Amino acid sequence: MSFCPQCTGSFDITPGEDALRIKIGQTFEAGSVPSPTHCPDCRMQRLMARRNERILYTRTCSKTGIPIISVYPENVPFPVYDRAVWWGDSWEALDYGQAFDFTRPFFQQFAELQSKVPRSALNATNSLNCDYSNFSFDSKDCYLSPCSYRSEGLLYCYWSLESKDSVDCSYLFQCEQCFECTDCNNCNNCIRCVLSKNCFDSAYLYDCRGCSNCFGCVGLRQKSYVFFNEPLSKEEYERRVKAFDFNNPQHVGWAEQQWERLKQNHPRPNSIQDKTEECTGDYIFESKNCKDSYQLYRSQDCLYVQDSEVKDALSCYHAGWSQFVYESYSPVNQTGTAFSSQCWQGSDNFYSDNCHGSSHTFGCIGLRQKQYCILNRQYSKEEYKALLPKIIEHMKKNSEWGEFFPILLSPFAYNETMAHQFYPLSREEVLKRGWKWQDQLPFTTGKETKEILACSQCRRNYKLIAQEVAWAKKRRFPLPHLCPECRYEQRMRVRNPRKLHDRPCAQCGEAFQTTTPTDSPKSVYCEPCYLKVIY
Repeated sequence: MSFCPQCTGSFDITPGEDALRIKIGQTFEAGSVPSPTHCPDCRMQRLMARRNERILYTRTCSKTGIPIISVYPENVPFPVYDRAVWWGDSWEALDYGQAFDFTRPFFQQFAELQSKVPRSALNATNSLNCDYSNFSFDSKDCYLSPCSYRSEGLLYCYWSLESKDSVDCSYLFQCEQCFECTDCNNCNNCIRCVLSKNCFDSAYLYDCRGCSNCFGCVGLRQKSYVFFNEPLSKEEYERRVKAFDFNNPQHVGWAEQQWERLKQNHPRPNSIQDKTEECTGDYIFESKNCKDSYQLYRSQDCLYVQDSEVKDALSCYHAGWSQFVYESYSPVNQTGTAFSSQCWQGSDNFYSDNCHGSSHTFGCIGLRQKQYCILNRQYSKEEYKALLPKIIEHMKKNSEWGEFFPILLSPFAYNETMAHQFYPLSREEVLKRGWKWQDQLPFTTGKETKEILACSQCRRNYKLIAQEVAWAKKRRFPLPHLCPECRYEQRMRVRNPRKLHDRPCAQCGEAFQTTTPTDSPKSVYCEPCYLKVIY
């Protein structure tokens, strides 16, 4: 048993974790890595503390002086460039290189480099009119919709893939004309649906498949014209739906109450998985041998991995199409990489950040198409290989080797990052730990109507943009009384926290692990028992 130096909690390093760590380490140019000193949660917290998805600021580009939208405020110590400038040829990251100083800790030297090297204002590629959507790729006309991939016409959405013309949704895949939907796949013209697939012209669905013209239903398969799980004729169904007014608070309140009652009486599966083998966690698809992992697609041999598509990974976050990666945030198309942050297209990168198309780097920031660099200084292959083991030995003496970047070195304040969402801390707790806190978080920015509203929940100001007013008017929906952030948090509460608990099946008694807490009154079934209920 080990004790975490950050949270002081105890944790076990299982034989399976040791075996995976050794397997991954055998591919590392830098050699094997030691057993982790921090518990899995604190490791994930460190990774998440380097990702700001949602907090945006207006500021000027440090290179051109033009106004830009950025995940970094004006007062950060490093330069911030418009993303087109950052990816351009007007600057060179090697110009900031420095020699390794064996009289000082590595992290201290890395912090100095980080304070000098320019950073891109946003992460976005091949997107048009998505200036307010961080992590948008191949998308068009998306507003405040971070993590949009090949999507178009989204407002206030999150994690949307190949989806169009939807508002206030999270985790959409190939959906269109959806409103306030979460975890929906191939749905069209759906309102307030959750965990549903291949459904259209429906509202208030939970865990439904292949349904059309259904309202307020739970656990249905291949059904039509069902109203709160009551089958109706086409004419009677249409009469009841026509009488329902989404703009009437009494109607909406009644519907949500009835729907909630059905959901409470409906058992939950112990885990949301599809086409998986030997996996534990939640929201895992087409994967094999992934343990205590969440939101995985086509992954294999993973432990403590989240929001990824990856193989042979341990303690990684937002890993994409990579293999043999260890304790890293956003390794994309990487092989043999560890303790790095947002390195894309490369291999053998250690303690590097935001390096692209680069390989054999150590302690580098902002490199593009480079090899054999340390602290942004170019070396020959022979020089690099001779210096690398000396640096690792130096880091071992300072208890740095094998540790991801401390949260203090994050380019973001803690409450700007995903760590604050999954591991919330008060301002006092954050400052006590020596981490950064942002006191002035911005409200919604961009083109807007003249009216400034106050969120009925958090009291922060927010504004309405013309597109959402037109959407609400067309659909006869009320304008939102919550700000975009509170609406996002409301959708995220549909999901369980990413924490496993031991529970028995409420039907047959079989033991399993589930994200549903042990003190929850919800009935949780194993997969065979759940399928019997559904089918």
